[in-house]
Amino acid sequence: MRHIDAILAPMNSNHPKEVENYTAAFLASFGVLVFMALFAIWAIWGLIMAGIVSWIADRLMTIDFRKSS
Repeated sequence: MRHIDAILAPMNSNHPKEVENYTAAFLASFGVLVFMALFAIWAIWGLIMAGIVSWIADRLMTIDFRKSS
């Protein structure tokens, strides 16, 4: 019976327990996640732009500007 009383005693207490303050850990983790998200967006944007520029360069290289008639 003593084990049950030990478990139920904190539940019956009217005094709230103090909890750990994880604000700094949350902000640090959030900062890392925001950095990773922005870096991923930047990398994808760079890949798209590199593809477009290389496609335009390929089109320009295949145009015959001499136009012999």
